[in-house]
Amino acid sequence: MPRPRTGSVNWNKKRKCWEARLDWQDTNGRQRCRKRQVENKSAGRDLVKKWLRDLEEQGAEYLDAERITFKELAEKYQDVKLVEPVYRDGKKVAGLRDWERARFRLKYLIEYFGRRRIRAITFADIEEYRNHRLQTKTKLTKQDRSIADVHRSLALLRATFTYAVQKEWLIRNPFSKGEGLISMAQEVPRERVLSTEEQRKILQACQTKHRKHIYPIILTALDSGCRRGELLKLTWRDVDLEKSAITVVAQNAKTNRKRVIDLEPITMAELRRMAKDSGGFADDLVFGIKATFEHGWHAAMEDARVTGARFHDCRATAICTWLLRGMAVPFAMGRSGHNDPRIFMRYVRMAEEIREKQREQLRQWDLAASLAELAGDAETEQKERSKFVN
Repeated sequence: MPRPRTGSVNWNKKRKCWEARLDWQDTNGRQRCRKRQVENKSAGRDLVKKWLRDLEEQGAEYLDAERITFKELAEKYQDVKLVEPVYRDGKKVAGLRDWERARFRLKYLIEYFGRRRIRAITFADIEEYRNHRLQTKTKLTKQDRSIADVHRSLALLRATFTYAVQKEWLIRNPFSKGEGLISMAQEVPRERVLSTEEQRKILQACQTKHRKHIYPIILTALDSGCRRGELLKLTWRDVDLEKSAITVVAQNAKTNRKRVIDLEPITMAELRRMAKDSGGFADDLVFGIKATFEHGWHAAMEDARVTGARFHDCRATAICTWLLRGMAVPFAMGRSGHNDPRIFMRYVRMAEEIREKQREQLRQWDLAASLAELAGDAETEQKERSKFVN
């Protein structure tokens, strides 16, 4: 790039103010100019020196981005990153699987930071947003917002600033100027597992006219351990009615890996009934739900008098049920789609039925029984010795 000019500070007679100006030629040979009104000549010289330093060290992209607001940054990030995923040979090569929810979260970030320039947003500002978000009640249940939900928003905000750094609009991500804003240790781990009786009550509550359509998806979730998104995207092409199995294709799986899940006869009977009623066309959605069914889920929970459970707890319930029935952990991980044992173990929760099973296993410990016999023999021998001494 040609050497930039020195710049100048002059009195603007028309506006009656001091004006700092910098002219330079970019890499394409185009003449560029930056001007700004300043308080006095000294302030103008300092500004010109800063412009020259930024131009020399960071380049024209950084200089041009001086006035970019968070709203402008967020819109650019959304258009590039938060788009529907693109797959090649079953693998995601662009976009984001959860792009719609990410866009929804981004709206709240724009609402809070929108008009502020990205270079003026500090670590303290982000910390203030975190505290503000924690005090905001959830819209659906009007309950306290979870730390995990706030962390997801902060992670999106951090990714947005990282994009600005990559585009050379920022030198440093404001998240890097402090610690502790996103801490997994602060999140309250889920412990909820639906008991057999609770599962029965919820499924029974879905037998009404207005909730009949969510009965099959809840039943399949409790059997297969699939995620909500995996079930909603399931098509009849992915259901093998003869082998009683469903296939979660790679592009619908969170881990981008295909897996086949064998289902119980009661679940397959329901799927066969649905296939007969709907025709079971290959490209049709199995459950026919294109949006959310949160209201139906909460209504069923209320009628069943089951509290503190989310739909995602069906996944943990299924995994715990597999282990209770003696399924090996590696096989259970393959069935659930987990690659990391640490993540898998988050779903192994200590429900009362699991505790009872463990107590039963402790009672069946052969060594404990043999030690009890030894203790009994020792006690008998001690009594015999006492008689002899007396």
